[in-house]
Amino acid sequence: MSKGETLNDVEQEHEEVDPINDIIDYLVRCAKISFKNAHVDENEVKTSDKIRIACELYNRSPTDFLMQFGKYLAPYHLQYFAYLEPKDQEKERYQECITHLKRYHSDDIRHKRVRNRRYKALQKFQEETDHFSEKQMMYRNPLLYEQLVGQYLTEEEIKERDGVDRENLTFLNLILDTVDRNEMSEIKNEQMLEEDEDSNSLQEMPSKEVGLNSQQKKCETKHWGELPGFTPKVRKQTLISAPERRLLREEFLQEMYSSFMEGRDTEIDYDSIDNDEQYDDLQQASQDAEDQYFDSETNEVENLEDHMKLVEEYGRKKSTGNISVAEDPLDEFMRHIAIKQHSSC
Repeated sequence: MSKGETLNDVEQEHEEVDPINDIIDYLVRCAKISFKNAHVDENEVKTSDKIRIACELYNRSPTDFLMQFGKYLAPYHLQYFAYLEPKDQEKERYQECITHLKRYHSDDIRHKRVRNRRYKALQKFQEETDHFSEKQMMYRNPLLYEQLVGQYLTEEEIKERDGVDRENLTFLNLILDTVDRNEMSEIKNEQMLEEDEDSNSLQEMPSKEVGLNSQQKKCETKHWGELPGFTPKVRKQTLISAPERRLLREEFLQEMYSSFMEGRDTEIDYDSIDNDEQYDDLQQASQDAEDQYFDSETNEVENLEDHMKLVEEYGRKKSTGNISVAEDPLDEFMRHIAIKQHSSC
């Protein structure tokens, strides 16, 4: 507090700072937002212009502001809007926005949204990358792979798995393959040490027997991560039935898929997946919008008709491919609110 400045002056100045300024600053600098009101390419819009556009929209209509930017807010921002008093003609539509945004930003819904997006990303990775190829999964979890898959492979299957792609063989590829196998060897050694420590800490067997079993495991899996196709004489294929092999392989795949879904794949940028609307399920989005409407207590005949027109239009756009990938349940619901407001005027 400067000289001559009273406590009342400081409190008055503090009260005049509207939190909406911090909220807009957050949206502009921290969230990935398309400023649809801009007349130039988004990449060329200056930060100051984005702030101006957001401020003008908020001053014109807090409801429209929430409809455009609400899903990009941080959950704690909703506390500010919950106590805001909109204009009388906007009250109903505004409250519907607030109610739906609270649900959209709730922990349960976010968890479901994140899992759905990760599942879609998993499917995309399966189709477009080698992240879930047998060799790459073996590199990421070599010990589990050996226990559930590797020890049951025949010599021919191992050679096929470790075979070199001679059509695309380059010195660089050879180096990268060696690096991958060295990393896999290190990972497996760490996993074996952790497994030994866990076994010793349980003390369920005499220490001599535990040490013998540990040594046997090291002998059985020693060749993994070394030279491609190299098989020590001590290795013997463990023979089990074909259905048992399939079952164990499915168990390995399930663990690797779960690792991806739970965010345990260290090389994956999960933020880019969890916040990317391209992974939203459009069919589920449409269903969620319909469910949200029919669960509403404010349904009226004319609004229901308007809503069904929206659903039909959505179906036509989807069938012809003229629908944006970015559409999600919140976008659908916001359009529904706009229709209700129009029909009530």
